[in-house]
Amino acid sequence: MKRVVGNLVGAALACSVFVVAAATAKAANKADDQASRAAALSDAGIYQLYQNHSWIWGKNGTAFFSAKQRQFDAWTSDKGKPGYGDGIWFIPGGGKVCYRATWHGGWGSKKSMTCFEHRQAGNVIYQRKLPDGEWYAFKDRHGQSKLRYGDYASGTMKRIKAKL
Repeated sequence: MKRVVGNLVGAALACSVFVVAAATAKAANKADDQASRAAALSDAGIYQLYQNHSWIWGKNGTAFFSAKQRQFDAWTSDKGKPGYGDGIWFIPGGGKVCYRATWHGGWGSKKSMTCFEHRQAGNVIYQRKLPDGEWYAFKDRHGQSKLRYGDYASGTMKRIKAKL
């Protein structure tokens, strides 16, 4: 009997994982479809979206896009290992924003450049990480996004920098 119940629980779990994966894939396909028909966000639109805003990465960190000298400051915590990045952000055109930063942590330092593409359909702004990230609604039709006006990154970044 235990074996039958165990097999049923395992089958139910497998079905649940499949349903969640299918729903996620369906949402991603919908965003891909909508973004493919949307127009690239203008350079002015990108600037307005990011200037003097912080991008909240949940518990994993935050980045601040300063209008002053296009300074980029960020902190991150990957698996409990804190680090920070500093550099610049820029708009290369075509609905893109990039940041070039040097990341510092217990592992040392590493330079990187990361870019995101943006498209807009109505009030919704879609975003994907380049070169081949999946599209998702970065700013929904109600104006909700992970961007928040103000600097929510530099204070934590400075504390991490002082500890390293």
